[in-house]
Amino acid sequence: MDFAAEQEIRARAGNLALAWYEEKHGPFRGTEPEAYRDMVTASHVATEESRLALHRWIEASRRAGFSWADIGALIGISKQAAQQRFGASEPAIEPAAAGLVIRHLATAANEMGMLIEEGEAGRELIGTGILKLYLRQTGRRWEYERVAGLLPDAVKRQMERKGWTWVSTWYPFLYFKRDVGPLE
Repeated sequence: MDFAAEQEIRARAGNLALAWYEEKHGPFRGTEPEAYRDMVTASHVATEESRLALHRWIEASRRAGFSWADIGALIGISKQAAQQRFGASEPAIEPAAAGLVIRHLATAANEMGMLIEEGEAGRELIGTGILKLYLRQTGRRWEYERVAGLLPDAVKRQMERKGWTWVSTWYPFLYFKRDVGPLE
């Protein structure tokens, strides 16, 4: 990213709380103490959400095949520092569960192919993790859909109306499954 693009993002981020305030209350005049309370609170919320977004995008980058060295280089820290700071914990799925199948090296580029294969073999998706798909063997065939969504609740409602069941979210994707009948 070049310097001008970085400055533009910084300006947008810095003005986020002000834009929110002006949308809700009109122009910020700086004459009312309560307005400063709103600005501090809104800035804090924006900071926390930005921190979460960074973690989510790093997790998504890992699923897309980026190494810790790649991520460290992007944000100006070492590979080890990136891994220590952003290494995510795996979802709490009991590894001893009967019929559990874990597909490794699932990336954003190849996981849908894996899911098609697993669904045809009667394996139901029960969770996602960094470079992993967690499935369990069933007597049913499954189909899967992965949707990127900025408004996850709206995406879930829309997909549920179409007969899909939400499985998990691994930012920026939401994963859905649908039973398509018995194994033959």
